[in-house]
Amino acid sequence: MSKYKPTIGIEIHTQLATKSKMFCGCDNDSRGAKPNTNICQVCYALPGSLPVVNRGAIAMAIKMAIGFNSKIADVTSFDRKNYFYPDSPKGYQITQMDQPIIQDGFVEILVDGEFKKIGIHHAHLEEDAGKLTHPEGSEYSLVDFNRAGTPLVEIVSEPDIKSPEEAKRFLQEIHNIVTSLGICNGDMEHGNFKFDLNVSISDTDELGTRVELKNLNSFRNAERALKYEIKRQEDMLAEGKVISQETRGWNDAKSKTFAQRSKEEANDYRYFPEPDLPPFNLDRDFVSDIQKEITVLPIEIRKDLNNLGLSVDDQDLLISQPNTASIFADARKILKKDNLSKKAVNWLVGDYQAIKSGLKKDKLSGGNLAELVGLVDSGEISSKIAKDIFRDVCEGDSPADIIVSKGLVLLSDDSQLEEIILKIINDNPKPTSDYRAGSEKVLGFFVGQVMKETKGQANPSKVNELVVKLLKG
Repeated sequence: MSKYKPTIGIEIHTQLATKSKMFCGCDNDSRGAKPNTNICQVCYALPGSLPVVNRGAIAMAIKMAIGFNSKIADVTSFDRKNYFYPDSPKGYQITQMDQPIIQDGFVEILVDGEFKKIGIHHAHLEEDAGKLTHPEGSEYSLVDFNRAGTPLVEIVSEPDIKSPEEAKRFLQEIHNIVTSLGICNGDMEHGNFKFDLNVSISDTDELGTRVELKNLNSFRNAERALKYEIKRQEDMLAEGKVISQETRGWNDAKSKTFAQRSKEEANDYRYFPEPDLPPFNLDRDFVSDIQKEITVLPIEIRKDLNNLGLSVDDQDLLISQPNTASIFADARKILKKDNLSKKAVNWLVGDYQAIKSGLKKDKLSGGNLAELVGLVDSGEISSKIAKDIFRDVCEGDSPADIIVSKGLVLLSDDSQLEEIILKIINDNPKPTSDYRAGSEKVLGFFVGQVMKETKGQANPSKVNELVVKLLKG
């Protein structure tokens, strides 16, 4: 075990799922637009144009604060961050420096079966820049300003994260919160959710030299990049080398970090209060109305599912799909017993996920799911019949109605089953003699043959009982 202790902090850039941009009325979704068409005079900061704060973005930031157990500022303000870069049409960015809207909170993560709090230092609203592309083999770059002005919330954690595994879980939990609350679409391939990782190592209580890993957009790569970077720093210190404060990137193909630029001193962005947007008070009634919209937080769902004994992956799926979680909650109220609730989860994380994108109409209800689980548990239908009718159940039909219409009532009549079983025994003398000689493993063969003969409509427990009885003669 290494003598060095990692300290990790994370900055997350979350694009808000508003209809319009942060400070103007341009469409916030430019995925189908031609480059540089979804822009206006405010996006470019042309003389005489004035920004107007997007009320929807403020509401989403308040929701985020509630999800992060954070303080919501009574007074918030915007600042101007001055820098020149080709993807910034204004030559500055409107952001929040002195009075961010979200302050001092925490998020709980589940690691190795234990809940741990990771502090949120603050989160602030700002606007995104444009997008630069660098055509391969060309000596020029192209810029598309359609994304300029997209509303963002930058989330800044406390340096409370102590391992790459914790970092991955923290990122996943933040993603679950912002997507389940409808704040962010969460599409990491399109840049809706990306992050920078700050990591240092030390063998004392003092922090080591911080290295920033820039612009990652994959939970898996965040964990891999941190593992590599921690090992790189350990090896440097072991060789007596000095770690430089720098920004590094992640090369996925080579599975290693690489130097981008040194950060020996902080950039001077010459922040000053945004002259076109005065500070404003957040009306408490407005905040209260938003709070009422949130009936349950993801962490409450997670703790409940964890107590039920579900895996972290199953928890993540239910939390990330609010409709699926709602179906489960309704089914659980009807089923009551934990063992039956877990069977409902198995349907939702397995068969339902496999077919839901191909359904003509997705109308699975908690009531119908509970009914299906109950029918299998009571022995009225087999698990095979349940699988055969599950698509119809997902499209809104009652399991009981489907069973009646298709004549799928479970075959449990002893005389009918005995007739079928005796024929199978007579047709298979070798397995029969093997069983009678003490080889019980062939029992499954006979049960399987009966289920095949009855097209899955035989009662499995009844079949097992009768096969043993008739084989013993």
